[in-house]
Amino acid sequence: MKTILTFLYLLLPSVLSGSYDSSLYKDKLQSGTDIDSILLFAIPEVVIEQSRHSFFNEDKKISAPDSLIKAVFSNADAGQLLSMFTPAYINSNGGPGSSSSVFLRGTNSNQTTVNWNGFPLNSITLGTMDLSLIPVAAVQEISVVHGAAGSIAGSGNFGGSVLLRNSANWQNRLQVSVKSEMGTYDNRHHSLSGKIGNNNLQYQFTVFSHRAENNFRYTDIFKSGNPVERIQNNSLDNMGLIQNLFLRLPGNSMLETGIWYQSRKKEIPAVMGSHLPANAMQRDSSLRVYAKWTKRWSRSSFSLNTAMFNEQMLYRDKNLASDNFYSVDSKIRSNRLLSDMNYRLWITGYLSADAGLEVSSLSAEVNAYGGQINEIRSAAITAVKLNLPGITGNASLRKEFMTDIDIPLQFSAGVKKDLPLKGLSVKSSYSDQFRVPSFNDRYWQPGGNRHLLPESGYSADIGIMHQIRTYTENQLTIEVNAYNSRINNMIQWVPSESASWWNPENRKEVRVRGLESSVASDGSLGRWSYNLGMSYNFVNSLITETYGGSSSPEDKQLMYVPRHTGSVRAGFSYMDGFFGFTGNYTGNRYTTNDNNPLYMMPSFMVFNTYAGYRIKIGDLSGLLQLRVMNLFNTRYQVIRSYPMPGRTLHLSFSVDYNYR
Repeated sequence: MKTILTFLYLLLPSVLSGSYDSSLYKDKLQSGTDIDSILLFAIPEVVIEQSRHSFFNEDKKISAPDSLIKAVFSNADAGQLLSMFTPAYINSNGGPGSSSSVFLRGTNSNQTTVNWNGFPLNSITLGTMDLSLIPVAAVQEISVVHGAAGSIAGSGNFGGSVLLRNSANWQNRLQVSVKSEMGTYDNRHHSLSGKIGNNNLQYQFTVFSHRAENNFRYTDIFKSGNPVERIQNNSLDNMGLIQNLFLRLPGNSMLETGIWYQSRKKEIPAVMGSHLPANAMQRDSSLRVYAKWTKRWSRSSFSLNTAMFNEQMLYRDKNLASDNFYSVDSKIRSNRLLSDMNYRLWITGYLSADAGLEVSSLSAEVNAYGGQINEIRSAAITAVKLNLPGITGNASLRKEFMTDIDIPLQFSAGVKKDLPLKGLSVKSSYSDQFRVPSFNDRYWQPGGNRHLLPESGYSADIGIMHQIRTYTENQLTIEVNAYNSRINNMIQWVPSESASWWNPENRKEVRVRGLESSVASDGSLGRWSYNLGMSYNFVNSLITETYGGSSSPEDKQLMYVPRHTGSVRAGFSYMDGFFGFTGNYTGNRYTTNDNNPLYMMPSFMVFNTYAGYRIKIGDLSGLLQLRVMNLFNTRYQVIRSYPMPGRTLHLSFSVDYNYR
């Protein structure tokens, strides 16, 4: 209640002091026009159709790639793209196509959710989402909500939320796109996309394929003499299909459906220092289907969404390649049935309220569980939003229900306020957070702990942004955000003191404090256009308290969380040509709980560069471009004992046909 009163205390003075400019409606008042029905309820259609994940985010820092960066990395995966426009730390254990996950705002990868059209993709068994399985070419929109509200986004959002969206362009009639890329170490990306429709029906699809040998050379620093070797057993074969249908129905309603099928086979190389050949292989396959129905009235809307996710993972290993049996044969099957309904009411033209209900049926069959595990989860959500000229505020509540875990009521609130100086705004938010232990955390044997407590805590942040626009449409944007999080009962897998396996433990308290700062400028000078930017991020993620007898030292940085990260980018275009570069700095990272400097991974900075040329002939357009990744051939590791490739070249071309 104290937090709610504090939010109202911050919000109401801005409203009462005149942020709601009545002069905007002076003419309407003098003419006797009914403001309520004519003006206040002129609600943009796109606003009504926004999901909760997008509708209540004005108080949050949101990152999204510009059109040039997205085009340059259109043949890459989501992990590679995220590292180009966010302060996120992307954890990867090898070259392109290798498993990767996102560490955002000093938290672990299972504390950031990935959502596809409003449905969570994070594995119920692992708790994370492998970003290398998400092709950039298959989604129209990708953004990151930093510190997403737990009452809106649900379990596991201490770091934030990655939003993937397939959207309809109702002006489209026919569009076909063919993309192909060839890269070093036999990296081959191919995709075919199509969009066809009219004002009432839009259908789109993307077929993609990525194959690679990934047999790059590396220096094995864990062997005597630091020999240069070629990595073995690292090939990739990934293919899939994503298709979406958007249909406008009579009575102001709309139906949206989507299907995502994917299959990937990835060889797992040996770690550095190993003298034995690797024979491990992992196969991932998934089928995801969803449907959304939305009905709109003059002052309200109702949406009913449902999805079915079926995912399988097979991990096999042999002692010798010639063996006819597997020393490890692990199968994981999981199924999810997700349902979400939401009613949105515009009480006035500037005040709206949401009420929603979520129900999930989860099941997993894993050899190490000793059988099939089933769970039912549900949640009730309510939220309000006040949107006045110069100020936007929101507040939300969520109650999660589980049979064997008690989740307290979750509260979130935030406000964004434009300041008197033009282009200057401030935003602040508070959110209760929680994360339910994954199936592996509780049921994996040996090691799992059915008595683990759920993670809980809060996150709060405040940020200021200044956008300066000149008469020539050049723009300078300066943004600084500070955040503070507390995570109680944080779950970490650590080596067991009395056995040869690892097991999950609850930490009593983890404090995360950080700063995100960025400067960006874009505009044009004659026929030249430019996009420049740089960022610096600092984070302290410390275990401040532990339970009695815990093996984790206190006041130590979390493993694999760098205190310092930064980036720089510059892109230039002249008529139909463009070129640019990006650079990403990652500071030192500890790989042990006690922060032993002997096992600390050193900092590194990787530069990439690109250039391309566009060609347009009638309804046809083409793009030829060259990317050079790791331009200076930097030697580094993201995960200890897993080498990363040196300099690689990627030549790509695309042909688009667009008929309007």
